Amino acid sequence: MKTSTRLFLLLALVLAQLSSLAATVGLSLRHQMMTSQTTPARPATAVATPLLSLYPNPSKGLVMVSLEQKASENYKLRFSNIIGREVRTIALRPEIGMEGTPVNLSDLPAGVYFYSLLVNDKVVSTKRLILQN
Repeated sequence: MKTSTRLFLLLALVLAQLSSLAATVGLSLRHQMMTSQTTPARPATAVATPLLSLYPNPSKGLVMVSLEQKASENYKLRFSNIIGREVRTIALRPEIGMEGTPVNLSDLPAGVYFYSLLVNDKVVSTKRLILQN
């Protein structure tokens, strides 16, 4: 297969992912706008979203994962490839904290991946990771 054909297919996959993400965000924003107009304001007692960081990025396979706050038993880190297929899920231990924990991804092929923090099996945040050879 020619290089230009491969690049075109990769671009098409990335655009498909972005359009589905934009549709999801658009629905979420519309839902928030509708509920904020119909429900009274609540006091600010919302739970802070934990801040997840993964470094170095780009990486050659070994990354450090750290959280701004202590993880509970229901925290997971999910890695997905560019087309959204889950390639690995890791349960985050409560002692992970700011010092971080190493994660070895060297068995995965080079490419672009997305990592998501799941709290009680719900996605809280998603970011991009680049693995190099």
